[in-house]
Amino acid sequence: MDANQQYDSATIAILRRAFDDVFSDSRYFDRRSTSALEIAEHLLAQAAVGERDLDRLKASGFNKLTSQ
Repeated sequence: MDANQQYDSATIAILRRAFDDVFSDSRYFDRRSTSALEIAEHLLAQAAVGERDLDRLKASGFNKLTSQ
């Protein structure tokens, strides 16, 4: 992941919504083996390769939760 990656305000808003939705879901609290940092890094990596769809970002975050 590129530490210098920059996102426009629309992308930041989508990422924020995806973070909030994943972190507030009961599946997150039930899966203590995956940290908030791991999920955040995963979602940022998805955005870095061009993903901007909220539903796909959230699904990817939930898949990350269940894959560990």
